[in-house]
Amino acid sequence: MIRRIVLICSAGVSTNMLVRRMEHEAARLGYPCSVTFYPIQEVKEASQFADVMLLAPQSAFELPELQVRYPNVKSAVIPKDLYAGIDAVKILDLAQKIVGDY
Repeated sequence: MIRRIVLICSAGVSTNMLVRRMEHEAARLGYPCSVTFYPIQEVKEASQFADVMLLAPQSAFELPELQVRYPNVKSAVIPKDLYAGIDAVKILDLAQKIVGDY
């Protein structure tokens, strides 16, 4: 099974870099997943195929509404320090924990 990780953001510049690093880390670990990003305005589309949605810290206020609107998709906010440091290792780890892969 390939996990579908979706990063939700407002702009996308840092998030695009994070996607590439997460894909690289997943390949290194042999973790089968796809990592994509969507702007917050397209969250409805993103939710249709996501196993987990991780919100950029600047979109944290959207989390409660997303959890109500899309209860079948696990979601969380990426901690500010991990996002600012583009820490793909720890953010991938967070996604794996949220979906229960370990």
